[in-house]
Amino acid sequence: MISSEAQHHLTAAQGYAELGMYLDANEELENIAAEERHRHEVLILRVQIYHSLKKWGLMQVVAKRLTLEQPDNPQWSLSWAEATRQADSLDGARLILLEAVERHSAVASVHYNLACYECLLGDLEVAKARLQHAFKLDPSLRLRALEDEDLQALWNSLEV
Repeated sequence: MISSEAQHHLTAAQGYAELGMYLDANEELENIAAEERHRHEVLILRVQIYHSLKKWGLMQVVAKRLTLEQPDNPQWSLSWAEATRQADSLDGARLILLEAVERHSAVASVHYNLACYECLLGDLEVAKARLQHAFKLDPSLRLRALEDEDLQALWNSLEV
């Protein structure tokens, strides 16, 4: 259980994050005692803060930890992959999602993001198949896909 002092800082950090004041939110989290900074609720907020601040390396570390601690939550694999894409490599991000798709075969966003990575890496046939599977799981992704720059090469390949 989180201490009342840590909860106070966490609540303040959440408020700052909701206002888009991510540096202030991060500072509040830094005020939490070191032995409580590893708490799940703190790490979740850190991922959001690091994403907003484009601190990809830090986000990568925290999202990886959350993925390992909660492998049943697909959001952490998606966050880890996104941070890896930005901090390191697209291929590294793809590998994270290839593993995640085994655990989360019914999660459309995992297939969708994997389709984006495949497209960016030039494997348009695999990207198309992954995208079709994502659409079967969540038809609302069709509209998002039409405007997604990551899929531009796929759309260009369809032009006559």
